[in-house]
Amino acid sequence: MSRTTRLPLVGLTGLALAAGALTPGLAAAQEDPPQRFVPIGGGYDVSTLEGFGAEAAEHATDGTVDLYVIPATYGDDPADREENLELAQQRADQIDAACESVVTAPTTCATTLLPILQRSDALDPAVSAPLREPGVDGMYVLGGDQVLAMQVLANTPAEEAMEFAFERGAIVGGTSAGNAVESRSMGAGYPAPGWPYNALERDMSIIFWGDDLVSDERGLSFGSEQIIFDQHFYERGRFGRLLSWVGQSVERYGEPGKLGIGVDWGTGLVVTDDALAADAFGVSSSAIIDASRATGLDWVGPRDTLSVDDVLTHLLAPGTGLTYDVTGRSVSVDGTVVEPGDRAALPNLSIGGRGSLWLGGGQNNRATSEPLAEFVDAARSARPASRGGAILLATVAYTDADARNRAVTSYSAALRAVGWTGEIEAVDAGDLSSAEVARAAGLLVVGGDQSLLDDADSDRTLGRVLSQAVQQPGPVMTDDAATALLGSTYVADPTPGEADRSFADDAIAMFRADEVDTREGLGLVDGYQLEPWLTYDYRWGRLYGAAYDRPDVVSLGISEQTALRVDRDGATLTGLRSAIVVDGRSADWMVGSNGALGAANVWMDVLGEGDRLP
Repeated sequence: MSRTTRLPLVGLTGLALAAGALTPGLAAAQEDPPQRFVPIGGGYDVSTLEGFGAEAAEHATDGTVDLYVIPATYGDDPADREENLELAQQRADQIDAACESVVTAPTTCATTLLPILQRSDALDPAVSAPLREPGVDGMYVLGGDQVLAMQVLANTPAEEAMEFAFERGAIVGGTSAGNAVESRSMGAGYPAPGWPYNALERDMSIIFWGDDLVSDERGLSFGSEQIIFDQHFYERGRFGRLLSWVGQSVERYGEPGKLGIGVDWGTGLVVTDDALAADAFGVSSSAIIDASRATGLDWVGPRDTLSVDDVLTHLLAPGTGLTYDVTGRSVSVDGTVVEPGDRAALPNLSIGGRGSLWLGGGQNNRATSEPLAEFVDAARSARPASRGGAILLATVAYTDADARNRAVTSYSAALRAVGWTGEIEAVDAGDLSSAEVARAAGLLVVGGDQSLLDDADSDRTLGRVLSQAVQQPGPVMTDDAATALLGSTYVADPTPGEADRSFADDAIAMFRADEVDTREGLGLVDGYQLEPWLTYDYRWGRLYGAAYDRPDVVSLGISEQTALRVDRDGATLTGLRSAIVVDGRSADWMVGSNGALGAANVWMDVLGEGDRLP
């Protein structure tokens, strides 16, 4: 493991664009010009538009950088045409201004909006004819609806003209939906019951594989055949669906499957000849998901949830020197390949004695919680109601008395709903004693906000009581922030979306090197950092941030209405969703020139219902 901090580059990070460096080469068109995609993860941040313009200018063949903007993602309702063209022109003007800002005189930029909104526009060869002219340097597909875009573009003169320009060296960039169409296998959202938090289930996200070019259920005909691009990646918690798509691609096409590249909002990179991903730019980073070394890929449980070990992930941040060889499935830093090496065994996750411990991922205060029902069954077995003994409901780290009382009410109701008929005694976790825990039928500890765990963490009595409790026959369950407290370390940041930032902004910020604040936990689950609410709260960045901050500790994220049931034999996942292991112990960590985390060779495991950890 190594950690490196990169100094900021001059101008645009990742593109080596010092002042005066962007005069076009004026070289004649190459016989085999490079074919480049510039996927951008969302938005129109000026840094991404400059990155696109700079890449187009770097390979321009005359003194003008000729760019064309394609708004096919916007909508095809004739009633909205005038408004959509007006909005698209505003974006074209932004792209032009950004391009002008990165070129030097006498070079200029000329950006033209092609009025392709309806299929009739795409079918009219005259509309896309400019793309067949010499000197086209770039095409930019605006954000919107990628499915609609392909219904407009597929198998039309417009798509053919785009391919013609692309093969002659014009770059193809795009943001959001414009990112998605750049891969032949195109992500197409979620079905009605699908969301980011259940997207690790096989049928809870939609991908058009693009094997049939006659169909419009695909990306561009000349799109990447090696990569599946996704967008708004950290911002909208989309690790789950890209992992699912990569896993499905292994089944569909054989090993190693397609590579997944998730590009975050305000961020882009350059993919050359469908073989090299490099030159990251913008405000965040892009994640690479590689199943070439994966083991045990399967779909488990009643909801067909992905189960796989040894997925390799990388974070490409600007200014880190990270590049990725798509064909060879290897990552390099400053041109030197960095091999992942042999992976060390995970820390043992078990407890001694006769007890059982459920590590809940949040939302287990519901009548449908399978882990809570298991906990109650164990409590009844340990101390039947006829012999007395209450379930102790201990609370920790709530913002105020009202929040604590709401938690007590909801968990008490859920305990009743899953069959507990005995007493329920609500106590403050700091007031627990070994004697009352020994008399109890079971102990349920629930927590509020992880940023308020400091007092509990420093309470040696609480740590001793909990350590003794898990050795006894009565079951112990933790949920929400209380689960985080039990690890070797925990993330002490506020609950996402509840401070002065939006939920989406928090999800992006978690992937910054200075964002995740780790503290020492109680250490009952040694060697792990535990993160609840993983998929609902988009806390993927906390797993990476904690692994960077404490590379000797393995990050373990647990989703909602889910728990790891731990006993002397190990740990088994139970409940509705998934758990994720992020293992950065042998990774190379670095900090991008924009402050985002960069990483090479971070292992990931995906656990579904019934899967075990050692």
